[in-house]
Amino acid sequence: MLLKDLIAKNKITESLFRNLNKDFLDHEVKGISSNSKEVKKDYIFVAIKGENFDGAEFINEAEENGAFLILAEEPFSKKAFSIKHGTARHIYTTLLSSFYMKQPKQIIGVTGTNGKTSTVEFCRQLWVQAGWKAASMGTLGTKTETAINKSIYKNKKENLTTFEPSDLYQKLKFLVEEKISHVALEASSHGIDQYRLDGVKFSGAVFTNLSHDHLDYHKNNENYFSTKKRLFTEILKNNSAISINIDDIYGKKLYEELKDTNHFIITFGQCSEADVKIKSIIQNKQSIDLILEFKNQNFQTTIGMIGKFQVYNVVASASICIALGMDSNLIFKSLGYLKPARGRMEVLSNTKNNALVIIDYAHTPSALTFALKSIEEIAGRERIITLFGCGGDRDKEKRKIMGQIANKYSDLVIVTDDNPRSEFPSNIRRDILNGCPNAREIPNRDKAIKYAISMLQKNDLLLIAGKGHETFQTVGIESLPFDDYTVAKEAIKNVEKSEVIN
Repeated sequence: MLLKDLIAKNKITESLFRNLNKDFLDHEVKGISSNSKEVKKDYIFVAIKGENFDGAEFINEAEENGAFLILAEEPFSKKAFSIKHGTARHIYTTLLSSFYMKQPKQIIGVTGTNGKTSTVEFCRQLWVQAGWKAASMGTLGTKTETAINKSIYKNKKENLTTFEPSDLYQKLKFLVEEKISHVALEASSHGIDQYRLDGVKFSGAVFTNLSHDHLDYHKNNENYFSTKKRLFTEILKNNSAISINIDDIYGKKLYEELKDTNHFIITFGQCSEADVKIKSIIQNKQSIDLILEFKNQNFQTTIGMIGKFQVYNVVASASICIALGMDSNLIFKSLGYLKPARGRMEVLSNTKNNALVIIDYAHTPSALTFALKSIEEIAGRERIITLFGCGGDRDKEKRKIMGQIANKYSDLVIVTDDNPRSEFPSNIRRDILNGCPNAREIPNRDKAIKYAISMLQKNDLLLIAGKGHETFQTVGIESLPFDDYTVAKEAIKNVEKSEVIN
């Protein structure tokens, strides 16, 4: 593709490069990158200033590797074209979306503090049940499933909730080539703030909730909300479909700001004003009996999940599908066939003494509260044991709060390590223990899980929280293999084997 054809696809780039000389405009573009090491002959290099590195420092390397056009906000070199209006991140996304062009015909973005992964997965499953080829993109990678074949596409770059632009737009094109027509993707606050999603042709968006998280990045909840809101007010095009949880105070605020726009909005929640009303939730040991109301008609179903908060994720997916034009009767009938996403209130197994081991990704105060409240309501349970830690180099304020939450809803709390990164693990555990001083501290997560499972008595419930689907433990700059599910499963086998021998 010639540069002149590339920039003509978007008014932003067309305006930015209008004075570029003909030699550049007639040059063939073979790739676009913000990583100087990935640059090849006939590439465009966009120098982006990040938290740790400034891409402008790598302009010479990019040119040596073959870049014919270099863009930077404040270039350290005369070789670079200066971006005088807008940001390098925004221009980078715009160029990539124009370069890869093809996108599935229906794409929705799901944003919120909690529930993004489950909601995109439930949307994908509903679409598949309706007969469409669909995909979900986010924390769990890129997942597709049809009646004919089941497959998960994931590569090493997919380690962010919202993919980097170079991977995102290339993957969207790939999905089109795979005949995928429907995509649900997670829209993180970082991804929205860094313009990664500005080139996505969204059909709709979901707001799940907003609570304490990422304040190390956003500083306060108002900034955090403003960033989330940008998906709806700046990225979504006119006449888009939207679903909003109006039981959440920020969801209610978002609805008030959007209700007079020309979007088609479906609200959901337990409050009387919701379009899709959650009328009844009964938590069984491994399922939930649910009654929903839509347009004065009741719908009863049973979903095979644990956790009342999962009801909100299920109803969020149903609501956006209704807003997109799907038949509501078909959607509500399909809810009973949904399966939870990996590491989201995932029941590992019933042990022989009828204890339940649950693995969940809960790593925020609200998520841990939702998980423990849901477990608390399971009939016939005895003790609740909670095992968790907090990540290093992240929001420190939530550590004590999460300790207090675990202490409030648990009979026994075990504090362990969870991706300490560059921090001293003992400092992280100390911060948590300030909120639950009577907890047992077992630094090694492997030993902590084995200990917790060895403590299980009849009808006890063990929540292993914080890592969910993750298959690694980040210590320093190393990502070491570690999987809560695998460790717990093996520990259950060993305990039961020991009981047989004894």
